[in-house]
Amino acid sequence: MTADERQARLAAFMTERFGVEADPWPDGGPIVPVEQHVALAAALQAELGYTLYVYCVASHWPDETPKGGDLIPEHYEVATGLRSVGAGSHVAMWRVSVPVGAGVPTLADLFAGADWQEREQYDLVGVVFDDHPDLRRLMLPEEWVGHPLRKDYAIETGHLPWR
Repeated sequence: MTADERQARLAAFMTERFGVEADPWPDGGPIVPVEQHVALAAALQAELGYTLYVYCVASHWPDETPKGGDLIPEHYEVATGLRSVGAGSHVAMWRVSVPVGAGVPTLADLFAGADWQEREQYDLVGVVFDDHPDLRRLMLPEEWVGHPLRKDYAIETGHLPWR
């Protein structure tokens, strides 16, 4: 199976089973309803052989009003990537979008590799992963205030002993 055929198979699977919009998707994959996040990961793992948890990356988006557009409220986007292993390896990517203050269901129960990656995104960006088995800071001290990779985190904030 060629890379294009694998991508077409994945696109058809995600469109038919999970109602995501058809190709072409942006580089980060389609936005999937947060309610489908765990079901999609489980189906990719069990039915299509995507067994390796590659990444979890969160980004913070403050309120924004594009020129002539409507207000896009503050939210997080969490991108996830899973890889099939062996001959013809391929990465399945998708994103979920949630308002700040809402949680994203954890994938730690399906993939051991999700544990620390979700903790890192919680620590640095502030995304809460619902039902995570050990959601606490991973890189920064417990007493650290805020999440330094949020776009509203003041860059000049001093933190001893670093500044």
